[in-house]
Amino acid sequence: ELKQLFNANIERIECYDISNISGQNAVGSMVIFSAKNGNFKPKKGDYRKFKIKTVARIDDPAMMAEILERRLKHPEWPLPQLIILDGGKGQLSAGLKILKKLKLSIPVCALAKKEEELYLPERKNPLPLKSLSSELAFLFQRIRDEAHRFAISYHRALRSQGLAPLKIRTKLRQTPKASYF
Repeated sequence: ELKQLFNANIERIECYDISNISGQNAVGSMVIFSAKNGNFKPKKGDYRKFKIKTVARIDDPAMMAEILERRLKHPEWPLPQLIILDGGKGQLSAGLKILKKLKLSIPVCALAKKEEELYLPERKNPLPLKSLSSELAFLFQRIRDEAHRFAISYHRALRSQGLAPLKIRTKLRQTPKASYF
């Protein structure tokens, strides 16, 4: 069913997600699922984290474009046969622009969590996941949820690192003696 949907033999799937709070500490994640004996399994050693460097405002599609472009400029990393972007039309459009810019022909789709819909380049309207087989719908959800989990954990780690120095600076202002530390 996956092969029919994307008209391609798919052995490696990459999924991308963005995590931020009002644009602060914005990060992206890339998770990999590889086919083994017909089943897709996470390939955690190939996961990647990205700090957003070029987008300073709240703009998930632009952030998605940044991490996708940065990733695809790594020729030493094997190319996927399918790219899944967490999001909707905006993320799909951003992904398509990057693929065109880099002259790459890789099937891409976007998966919107709220409506559980799959956005495909050749379809005007999204495809509800419930219209797919339960196995394929579950695969899409599992991959998307793993990318989300990985992005959130990285974002939380960065936030917690940022809070410790802030607490120290606050204590230094409140405590006249440096010997306190």
